[in-house]
Amino acid sequence: MKRKKIVLFTLIFMITLLVQPDPHLALAEGKIQKPKASAKKLQQVKLTITVRSSPHASLVSDLQIESREFSDALLQAKQMPAADAIVFPDIDLTMLSTSGEKHLRLEQSGQLWNEATAERTILPQKVSKKLVGFAKALRVQHYGRLISWQESRQLLPNKSIFSVTELETGLTFQVQRRAGSDHADVQPLTKEDTRIMKQIYNDKWSWKRKAVLIHSSDAWIAASMNGMPHGGDGIPENGFSGHFCIHFQGSSTHKSDSPDPAHQMMVHKAAGQAQLYLDASTPLVLARSFIEMLYHQDHEMLLLLGEKMPKEKLASFMQLTETLVSIREQTPPKAKGKAPPDDSNISEALTTELKLPVSIHQLNLPRKNGYYTFFFKRESAQSPWRIQDIAS
Repeated sequence: MKRKKIVLFTLIFMITLLVQPDPHLALAEGKIQKPKASAKKLQQVKLTITVRSSPHASLVSDLQIESREFSDALLQAKQMPAADAIVFPDIDLTMLSTSGEKHLRLEQSGQLWNEATAERTILPQKVSKKLVGFAKALRVQHYGRLISWQESRQLLPNKSIFSVTELETGLTFQVQRRAGSDHADVQPLTKEDTRIMKQIYNDKWSWKRKAVLIHSSDAWIAASMNGMPHGGDGIPENGFSGHFCIHFQGSSTHKSDSPDPAHQMMVHKAAGQAQLYLDASTPLVLARSFIEMLYHQDHEMLLLLGEKMPKEKLASFMQLTETLVSIREQTPPKAKGKAPPDDSNISEALTTELKLPVSIHQLNLPRKNGYYTFFFKRESAQSPWRIQDIAS
C-alpha cells in the first residue's frame, strides 16, 4: 500500500490532536501535538480517517485523531437504525477502542454510518463539523490541484522533468516533457521509469486513460495519461519508442479541438472532483463518458454515471466489461452528410434522449455495430442531468 507524502511522493498524515485547531491550518503547517501523559490515560478511542480514490486503490492518505473531545463524543454517542446514508464515497473511518475495531463511513452531514449493521452514530454538531473539516482537508492533500492546461504548460515547460503518480496503484515514475501544444507530450526518463509505467498498465501498453498526479516543485496537479508509445522519440536508451500524452483540465487531443471526455473524467477524478464534473456535464458528454468508462472498465465511474439507472441494467453493463475488448462511439463519415449527435436545444427540457452509434468487440466474438439510446432526466432546469436508462 502506498501512502502519499509531500516530499517522497507517497503521502501519510498521522496527526495526534488534543486541542483541536483549525483543520486546514493544522494540515497545512504539518503540526504534530503530543498528548500529555495524564491525558493519554483518559483517551479510549483512536479514530483514523482514510482517503482513497476507490475501494481497491493502493494509494491512501491517513489522518489519526486522538483526543478527549472525540473520544467522549464517540463513547457517549447514540445509535439509531439507518438502512442507507449519503456518504463521502472516498472516505472511510476506523474506530479503535478497548471494545475492538469498527469500520465506518462518514456521512456528508458529519454523522457516522455502519454499513454492516445499518446503524447511524449521532455525534454532537460541534464534533461532526470538525470531523467533516478534517476529512475535507485530508481530501485536498490527497488529490491534485485542478488547474487549466494554459497554467499547467507554464508550470511544466518543454524539457522540464517531473514525476507522475498513478492514483490507483500509487506507482511513481519520472518523465520529461518533450513537446505538445494541446497537451503535454512526454517520455519516461530511464528504462526503470518505463518499466514502472508499463507495470501500471499490467505490462501491456494501452490507450486507456489513467488518473494521475503530476508533481513539480511544490505543486501536485490533477492530470490524465494514456499508456501507448507513439510518435517521435527523443530520449535514447529509455526503452520507450516514442512519447505518450498527459492531459490537464481543458486540454485536447491531436485530432480534436474539444477536450476528450475520458481524459477530462480522469483529470477530475485525480482532483477528487469527479461528481462535480458529472453534475456540470451535458447529456452528450455523459453518454460519451459512459461509453468511455465501459472501455476503460472503470466500475467506480460507471457507478457514478449510472446511479439513477435500474440496478439490473447497470449490473449488466458491469458484467459486459469483463468480456469487453473494446467499445467505441462511431463517428458518421462526413461524406454521408449525417449530422453528429447534438444536445444544444434542451435548455429548458427536463427529459431528453440521445442515440449514439457504437462498435463493440467482445472476447471470442466478432465485432458488431449497433446503437445505444440514452434516456436522461433532471429535476429542474438548474439541476444536473442523470442517465435514467440505456437501451441497445
